[in-house]
Amino acid sequence: MSKKLTVILLLLPFAAPAVAQLIFYPLKHKMPAEVIPGVQAFLQPSETVAAGHNELILRLESKNIAEIKRLIEKLDQPAHRLLIFVNHDGRFNRQTEGYNVNQQIQLGVGAKANNNYQGQVNIYSNTSDKQGKNNQSIQVLEGHTAYLSMGVNEPVTDFQVQRHGAYSHISSSTRYREASKGFYITPRLSNETVMLEIAPHYEEPLSKGIPSAHFTRASTVIRGRLNTWIQLAGLSDDTTHSTREILGRTIQTRHKNNTIWVKVVDLDAKNSSLK
Repeated sequence: MSKKLTVILLLLPFAAPAVAQLIFYPLKHKMPAEVIPGVQAFLQPSETVAAGHNELILRLESKNIAEIKRLIEKLDQPAHRLLIFVNHDGRFNRQTEGYNVNQQIQLGVGAKANNNYQGQVNIYSNTSDKQGKNNQSIQVLEGHTAYLSMGVNEPVTDFQVQRHGAYSHISSSTRYREASKGFYITPRLSNETVMLEIAPHYEEPLSKGIPSAHFTRASTVIRGRLNTWIQLAGLSDDTTHSTREILGRTIQTRHKNNTIWVKVVDLDAKNSSLK
């Protein structure tokens, strides 16, 4: 009898496995794909999590339900609204140096970002002074990608020659090429600092009689403080032309400075004055 009792006691832990419960947990602020990686790291091998319609579908052991729910609540926090000031010449006036930017004119709403990101970008232009074209601001959610570009569309004419026996027919068509400077930017907060994933680019307009154009692109990640101007890229082009004349020498110098500066302000910070 004692041997049978010993065998039963040894098999008891395997005969009564933990009961798993199916839970539907609604999300308030984030998409399931943003929360699932953080939850999966804390699940037991027998537990699962899947994405539903604005909710998580979990199969959890009873003893872990409360702990996983607290974890999801921590992860499901609203993304901060960030206002990114942009300057293209390094000259900051009172409107762009401080928090209050007056006389903003909405130019458009777009979502020209990578397919992995969702959201919309509001682009404004500060026209309070003569340098208004060089000062802009973009509002974007933390962790999402904004795209800003400014430039011109240049007409480019293509000619085609078709021969029909002794005759030739010349036809032309006009297309437009964009010559612009801008960048993709993805901000992420870390206490009083901000991480910026940026990909700036610059395309020089076509010169007269030259069928090609110069362009520069870059991609990097930088760190800076909130409410402080950060230099993203400095793309300089110095060109010197010299011409010899009978009575002397003429030197012409051209300098281009395509520097981009940004400043990030957290609109949802407790001490923000832009609320």
